Amino acid sequence: MDNIVPIPGDDPEINAAMEEARRRLPEFRRALDEDARRVVPEIEGALIKAAVSSVATGKTEHIWLEDAGFEDDRLVGTVSSEPEEIPEIAKGDWITISPDDISDWVYRHRGRTFGGFTVKIMQRRGDW
Repeated sequence: MDNIVPIPGDDPEINAAMEEARRRLPEFRRALDEDARRVVPEIEGALIKAAVSSVATGKTEHIWLEDAGFEDDRLVGTVSSEPEEIPEIAKGDWITISPDDISDWVYRHRGRTFGGFTVKIMQRRGDW
């Protein structure tokens, strides 16, 4: 997920997709919890995208986190690409995110893709 695609903050379609991702976050958690109980996990590529803000630059960037999961009520994952606007973190860092900062989530299970609300819009538009 190295593609950085600038999206205006006032894009109503993207904003609606991000809201849907937050609203449907319990589905993502249930899927990961069920998969964790399997002897042989079946979920591939659990990713979350979150808005991360920099204290140093004052800017916000939406970044993808791999190996996504939950720790209590927070989400965790590994930064999947080098952030451009957030010097406090780097690719490969393990970070914790508030559910309020989620902008998307996606995973594959038995050949099907779930989530990817903003991704579908950007693919349709040819941005990705």
